[in-house]
Amino acid sequence: MHLALLHQGRPALLRVEGPAGAPVALFFHPYPLHSDAWGDMLSACAAAGLCAAALDAPGFGGTPPLGKPLTMDFLAELGACALDTLGARRAAVVGCSMGGYAVMAFARRFPERMTAVALIATKASADTEETRQIRERQAVLAQERGPEAVTSELIPKLLSQEPPPGVRREVEELAKRATGQGIADALRGMAERPDSTPDLPKWNVPALVIAGEQDQLMPSAGMEKLGRGIP
Repeated sequence: MHLALLHQGRPALLRVEGPAGAPVALFFHPYPLHSDAWGDMLSACAAAGLCAAALDAPGFGGTPPLGKPLTMDFLAELGACALDTLGARRAAVVGCSMGGYAVMAFARRFPERMTAVALIATKASADTEETRQIRERQAVLAQERGPEAVTSELIPKLLSQEPPPGVRREVEELAKRATGQGIADALRGMAERPDSTPDLPKWNVPALVIAGEQDQLMPSAGMEKLGRGIP
């Protein structure tokens, strides 16, 4: 089931599976994909009796772009709006990559609305100046030449060097629903995010940190450091 949200006068798409009124798990997707990346997980959660929901960030999937930097605080507020729409006071929140940055913003803005946290292939630190410059160049490229000018080089890095059969094709299909403006907005929003490391010791809910052994972008050592920062 897909629901249309309205946040700050802007529409957003929310994919929902599972029984109404059940405990909620809220998923924030990785850049540059959209909520269908969580399809198998949403089905598994629904089969376990949870209400699983996943947002399309602005500029990705079924949500139109903002036309300005997509900050992680905006994504966190969109997540709170999703919970309000579902009639849920609290949820377990799950984020991968950019979605993990959104979860950390959610934890900072709405700590009372979390029951648990899962972070996948992400980091708490802010971008370096070099990374910010790279993001800006990619943002300009996406606006001038379209999303594939950025995603074609990024997708191989999202996977292991020898991914299972069909996985690359699946990721490429997911990335096709990213807009050039959405990519630019997300890159600029990620570049603005603060260092969340000082916030981690304040978390008082169960947390799960997941690293990929063959992850080319988020090494497991960094994920281990992230995990050690959460009580």
